[in-house]
Formats: sequence, structure tokens, C-alpha cells
Amino acid sequence: MASAASAYRDEYTGGEYGKKHPDWHMSEAPAKAEDLYPGLEAILRKLQTPVLRLADVGAGTGAVLDAILRKLSKSHSDLKVQATGFELAPDAIELATRHFPGLPMRQKPFEPGDGPFDVVMFVDVLEHVENPWELLRTARSESRFMLVRQPLLGGYSEFRHSNYAYQRNHWGHISYFNYRSFLDLADACGWQPLKVDLVAPWELATTPDGAGGTLIKRLLTRWDREWASFILSGFYLNGAFQ
Repeated sequence: MASAASAYRDEYTGGEYGKKHPDWHMSEAPAKAEDLYPGLEAILRKLQTPVLRLADVGAGTGAVLDAILRKLSKSHSDLKVQATGFELAPDAIELATRHFPGLPMRQKPFEPGDGPFDVVMFVDVLEHVENPWELLRTARSESRFMLVRQPLLGGYSEFRHSNYAYQRNHWGHISYFNYRSFLDLADACGWQPLKVDLVAPWELATTPDGAGGTLIKRLLTRWDREWASFILSGFYLNGAFQ
């Protein structure tokens, strides 16, 4: 089996992704934290712990992790959080050091022995990974719960427009999931849904004012959300697994 380091593309450690996206999407971090928070609340209700050991794998600059910690400090002021970000890209680590100097960041792949954690987060990460199976199995061995924000790129829209080269070259997307295939992957790696939401693009906190939700798209989603997530683009699977 390949090492965990092979789960990340060379363009991240070599700086190519940082050249295309210099801010590493830091402006979207508060909205991504909003998308994640319902799943995190479900985990906290089940954990009932005074100390939360939280890891963000593929943390980028740590902006999402920082936003999560800020939300926790307001809604769970008595909760002590031990947070760790894992990231390979040197330029992302440099930004993390500059913008979030108090955030513990580790420049290394997430590997067996890095835990234990109560929660491992994958925020827009697994579509960039060559071997998501290995990474989810590692998370299973190191954590009680998993929190994900996962774009569903394995649908009809990408196939229809043959959009794979653009996804790979511009966004670094190399693994494609739909709602059902991701749930099966999670199950095969030992993860069961605790709270999972299938979210239309106009329902995301990262989408301003519900943009893109035309009447036809909304009606299709109301009729059958799973089918809509396959036919239309931009759906996400957000939530918690145990």
C-alpha cells in the first residue's frame, strides 16, 4: 500500500496550487465553518466531554479551523479544545503562521499514530486526494468521529461537459464522488452517518443570498434531492460520521 504522503499531489507541496489560489480560500472560511457546525454540534451532543481533541486534515492556512474554534468559544465557552492542523504545503503553513500564530499546525501527512482525536475534519479535502480510502481508514484508526464538507463532483454535469481536465488543472480535483458513492466509501472504511445533510448549492453558507437556485432546480430538488444532486452540479455532503 502506498504511503499516506502519496495521498497529496505534488502541486501542493511545490507551490503550484498556491500560485493559482494565493489566499488559499481564507475568505470562505467563516462560511465553511457554518456549513460544518450542525454536524459538529451533533458530535458534541454525543461526546459529552469537557475536552475536545480536534484535528483538521488538509487544513490549508488553518482558517477554517480557526473559524470553528471561534464559534466553539462562543457557543461552548466551558469546552477546552485541543486543536491540530495537518498540512503539507509550505506556503499554506507560512500563511497560517502569519495569520493564526497561535494555531498548532503540523507540516506533515496525517498518519497512524498521530492521534488519538475525538474528531477529524476533512473540509473540501478528499476530492484532492489520490487515495481517499487510505486516508479515511487512517482517520478511523485515530478518531472517534469524522466531520466532512464534501463537494459531490461525480455526477452527470461533469460527465456531460467533460469537465475533468479543468477540475484537475485549475482546482486540483482528482477524486469524484456522488452522494451514494461517498456514503459507500465511508461505510467501507468503517464510518457510519451520525448526521449527514445533502445540501444544494444555493443552501450553502458559502453561496451568497441563495444564488443559483432557479425555480426548476428548486422543484427538482424538492421532488428528489438525491437525484437532483446527481443531475445538477454544486451539491455538497456535509455532516458527521461515527
